[in-house]
Amino acid sequence: MINNGNDIGFIHDIAGLDKLRQQAVNGDEGDDKAALTAAAKQFEAIFTTMLFKSMREANTTFESDLMNSQNQQFYRQMLDEQMASELSSSGSLGLADMIVAQLSSGSIENQNAKAGDENFEQLMEKVDRARLARANRVEAEEVLPTQASPSQPSRFDSPESFVTSMKPYAEKAANALGIDSSLLLAQAALETGWGQKMVANSRTSSNNLFNIKADKSWSGERVATQTLEYHQGVPVQEKAAFRAYQDYEQSFNDYVRFLNENPRYTMALRHGGDPEQFIRGIHQAGYATDPQYADKVLRVKAKIDQM
Repeated sequence: MINNGNDIGFIHDIAGLDKLRQQAVNGDEGDDKAALTAAAKQFEAIFTTMLFKSMREANTTFESDLMNSQNQQFYRQMLDEQMASELSSSGSLGLADMIVAQLSSGSIENQNAKAGDENFEQLMEKVDRARLARANRVEAEEVLPTQASPSQPSRFDSPESFVTSMKPYAEKAANALGIDSSLLLAQAALETGWGQKMVANSRTSSNNLFNIKADKSWSGERVATQTLEYHQGVPVQEKAAFRAYQDYEQSFNDYVRFLNENPRYTMALRHGGDPEQFIRGIHQAGYATDPQYADKVLRVKAKIDQM
């Protein structure tokens, strides 16, 4: 049975929406309506959060640097998301009711499971578009710097120092994707050996924390080097070109954009609330050729969680 309570949970829990869709398809008419209502409330919360963000941005011109620190921005964002969840749960805005009414308008003539599935697929597409728009806003705002931060470390003394340095960027990217930041940190740690084996050439480092390759669609800087790929489970050394960034923050932001713009990762992104399903999802979709990739990332995540 669907939970009919007012708690809509974390507003970016795409995995939760996918579970609601499955329950609605397999449940009875009451389940279908309750699941549709719960999903509509989550969509309303995402939409409301985007409105709050736009209003915050409109006021930034009038704020001084002394009153606009990164910590203040972070806590404002948490407050806005909590307010959006509470407004949606209470039904004060009425957007969720309008969505339910619109998607349920044709259900009298066709009350079978297929109709319920179609209604949910329409809503899930809207949620995906909202998530993509939100991620693109992050990428547009934060991937633009043309110079590396002078405070960016080039070496890391320990796994702990790597995690400490990368955590602010990981949290922003994880928030955009609706996943656990420690999973992103684990992925970056695995890909770069805790920052010790960053893709680089004789002139510069790529600052590429996720080893995203520079395919034909990439118009930015690139660094070519030897890489280990697996073909039918057999490791092979190959030369490949990788994307290069001005700093680590750009690398995290491009990772968000890369996943959102590639349709093959859509299902994995819907499981962002479940770290294991998410990492196994992008692995199965072709993110990495190492057959043990997902297991390795999860082991590193467990280590980070204990720090």
